[in-house]
Amino acid sequence: MSTQFIHLETYSRKVDRQGRSVSFVLAEAAREAWACYHVARPEPPVILHGLHPLDVLANHDELVTSQRIKTATGIRAIRRDQHTLWALVSSFNSSPSDYSEWEQRTLKWLQEKYGERIVSVVRHTDESCPHLHAYALPAAPEMQARKLHPGAVAKDKAIQCGASNRAGDAAYRSAMRELQNDFWLAVCAPLGIPRLGPSRRRMSRAEWHREKTERKCKAAAVAKISHDMKKLREAEACLKKWQQDLEQAYQDLRKDHAQMRREIKQRLLAEHEQKMRELVQLYEAERERCLDLQEKLEQVAPDETYSWQESL
Repeated sequence: MSTQFIHLETYSRKVDRQGRSVSFVLAEAAREAWACYHVARPEPPVILHGLHPLDVLANHDELVTSQRIKTATGIRAIRRDQHTLWALVSSFNSSPSDYSEWEQRTLKWLQEKYGERIVSVVRHTDESCPHLHAYALPAAPEMQARKLHPGAVAKDKAIQCGASNRAGDAAYRSAMRELQNDFWLAVCAPLGIPRLGPSRRRMSRAEWHREKTERKCKAAAVAKISHDMKKLREAEACLKKWQQDLEQAYQDLRKDHAQMRREIKQRLLAEHEQKMRELVQLYEAERERCLDLQEKLEQVAPDETYSWQESL
């Protein structure tokens, strides 16, 4: 597991000593061929937030050229060597399973730290480690990107208060350490990514390798526990599903049993009604036969009194 990496810079339209400028860094982020010669197989960036880098460049140039600054000697345009673009790069070199959370935490940190100033965040995966580039445009009309740089702000403030350049540099480093600490607490610490490497912690190579081995063992143990917990959660989910299926089957059985009882009751009632109808029909037929017989007896022996009902 590597340590965290986050680097912040500001750029001007004028090319600096390293050959970098606003147009160059944004073209490199866009993977323009002339600006990404260091990448063996360039791939288009993935836009995670805001604009494509080339759209950021267009907006930047339009905004900068349209601004005018009021000075003691009059109104002037923004100087070409004034830093007008803020850029941050953060690289990930840890467990691949942690990348998604690292990226989401980084985006959240950027949003909370710089808000609407962030105009673009892109992902590059065509180098040795996946990394994010974030870009911000400073507020108009001054367009001073140094005001978004905590180290530069701390140094300028110290010098304005009468500090020496050396003291200003110390203020710069202190502010940047605070930025690194803030990023580590918000993004890397929850994922177990170390804040400092061996050189900063003044460890010997043997101590660093021993700690590296310990971290690997710990990571392996955590991975094993995570794997076992995942299996346990899957087993719990399966058991819960079986319980739900069993309960559903029981409810269906109860419904089927009630339905069978209703059907049997209805069938028995229908059979009883049919039997009663048959008995009524037999009774009516027997009654008709008895009435006919009585009529015949009365015709044969009119003086005799006989009622068929007495025989019942």
